[in-house]
Amino acid sequence: MNGDKPMLIDCGEGAIGQITRMGLSFREIEQVFITHHHFDHIGSLFALLGLSMMTQRNYPLEIYGPPGTRDIVDGLVAAAAVPNAIGFGVPGQKLPTIESFVVVREIRPGDIVELDGMRVTNCENTHYGSAKGQGEQSPYLSLSYRFDLPDRSVMFTGDTGECAEVEALAKGVDLLVGEMMDLDVTMGNVRRANPNMPEERIAMVQTHLSKHHLTPEQLGELAARAGANHVVAVHFAPGSVTASSRDRYAARIGSTFSGKVSIGEDLAVF
Repeated sequence: MNGDKPMLIDCGEGAIGQITRMGLSFREIEQVFITHHHFDHIGSLFALLGLSMMTQRNYPLEIYGPPGTRDIVDGLVAAAAVPNAIGFGVPGQKLPTIESFVVVREIRPGDIVELDGMRVTNCENTHYGSAKGQGEQSPYLSLSYRFDLPDRSVMFTGDTGECAEVEALAKGVDLLVGEMMDLDVTMGNVRRANPNMPEERIAMVQTHLSKHHLTPEQLGELAARAGANHVVAVHFAPGSVTASSRDRYAARIGSTFSGKVSIGEDLAVF
């Protein structure tokens, strides 16, 4: 929230329903910040755009994201042409086109966005394996965001492994919302779901998960080195965080971080 204005960070599958369960409306969203373009982070973007079109949106929806965001939105705009032409079957009625209200602003590391007293800064992280020293460079970027408001600061890591740039951006932050991956649990799930997957492919998955995501202990170390006051762990592998494991994960984060630790859950407010 920026004051009393809700913002959306990423737009994964189910986001629109969760916004409604929060007692908000997707129509209140005026800015979306996309960290990267994996489907679990953009799966409901078409729903947000299409429902805004169908409810006659006539004010801007700004979508910020790394290079490639404009191509994705352009594709969704094209896909909306058929439902736009169908409308509601009422003579003389026309729906607004998505391009009449959507504004795409692609951003790169170091760019600054100023919004009604809030400053948004960002850095590249390691999730695509193309950050400094991480491997072959890619034209695409995975970003972490920091939101500085008059009364507090919030850091959203998105998906990342250990990264000096993320640590530097998070310095002195009040609330650090960071991803957490239990490698053992996740690899067990991968093996059970894909019993015939070749071992070399299993090894590739494990390399990605270990280098491009954070263990609970690594998340705690990031929060400690950044001097954060409160860390909230998010982005769990399905089935890893349960009523019986929540305290255990909090303790693992707390083993490397002495501040406040929370394990995120749907609809929680911090």
